[in-house]
Amino acid sequence: MAEEVNVNIMKKITKLIILTIIAFFALSPVLGLAATKKPFYYAGWIPFWKQQTGAHELSLNLEKLKEISPFSYEVKSNGTLVDKLKINEGFWPGWLSAVRDMNIKIIPTIAWFDGDGIDAMLSNKKKRIAHENAITKLVKDQKYDGIDIDYESKLAETNPYFSLFIEGLAIRLHPLKKILSCTIEPRMPVSSRYSQTNTPEDYLYANDYKTLNKFCDEIRIMAYDQGLIDIKLDVEKGDGKLYAPVADVAWVKKILDEATKTINPKKIMLGIPTYGYEYQVKWDNGVLIYERLRSHTFIQAIERAQTMGAVPIRNSAGELSFTYTTSTWVGDVSPSLNFIVASNQQPAELASLGNGSVLRYVSFSDADAIKQKIDLAKKMGLRGAVFFKFDGEQDPLFWRVIK
Repeated sequence: MAEEVNVNIMKKITKLIILTIIAFFALSPVLGLAATKKPFYYAGWIPFWKQQTGAHELSLNLEKLKEISPFSYEVKSNGTLVDKLKINEGFWPGWLSAVRDMNIKIIPTIAWFDGDGIDAMLSNKKKRIAHENAITKLVKDQKYDGIDIDYESKLAETNPYFSLFIEGLAIRLHPLKKILSCTIEPRMPVSSRYSQTNTPEDYLYANDYKTLNKFCDEIRIMAYDQGLIDIKLDVEKGDGKLYAPVADVAWVKKILDEATKTINPKKIMLGIPTYGYEYQVKWDNGVLIYERLRSHTFIQAIERAQTMGAVPIRNSAGELSFTYTTSTWVGDVSPSLNFIVASNQQPAELASLGNGSVLRYVSFSDADAIKQKIDLAKKMGLRGAVFFKFDGEQDPLFWRVIK
């Protein structure tokens, strides 16, 4: 009897071992994928105009970042690179050395905002190749981990030449095991950008997403400075209400949906703002006129609200916003900063104004607005998030959402 019991126990133990082995090998592909899955990570730009406060802020939180991009270099019309940050002077050499010791990648940004100048340079084969060589030499000489190309305001006709430029850089940088980061403007669905009935194929773009996906190691999408450019969201959220966000999370979702049609999500870094804007707003017989006056860091926006006795509230875009009145009307705002939106009704804040009063509207990003976008990026399986900008004046709670 005892022997039978022992035999039964041994059979049960043997069966359990076999089932455990089967389960292990069945799960091993999943476990292997989990082990090799790249983690979501964070990066950010340090602007040259706030370099000391930005670097100091980062010094306290470097362990949370994988990459930093000093917003350092610009391009002259003749193609010469100009170091606006003076990255080889002052505290920078020692600071960057400490960053390297923490295994954080240093990928400086080259910024260029002259569409005509970019076209003239890149459409000339000899100049384009010389420019590619100059950038490669910079990366090698400075021992950077890579370079971030932020060429904005490009013309649609520059598309093929910019593609050749990106391909040329990739050919030069990749054998050196250097990272090619490509920072690009957000692209919305045509139906949210224009009221015309043209099909998407009728519109020309300066960036070829297929080329970027092929040659860029990471693609940073600047999903900010929305303002009043999404005509559908303007109607949905701005009819009779004030609405001029830096980046509504609903708008960001549209941009990412558009990008991931062509670009591998694992290459996309979502650009997230840490700042906001102030507008002066008026109602003109069925039309709301927004004129953008200035940018505000989080700290500046909070201080202005306190000075004006206003209380920031969470708005429909997920940002903080407030209004205040003044007797000062700022005239002659640049046409590019002037937005007109049809509205069926006048916002209550404007209706209550007395004669001679001017309404100011401020919408800005805080830690909660940033978290919403991080959550979206993670949900969509993106490579990570990159912040513009680290200037020492973002929401103090910002670092709590970087997880």
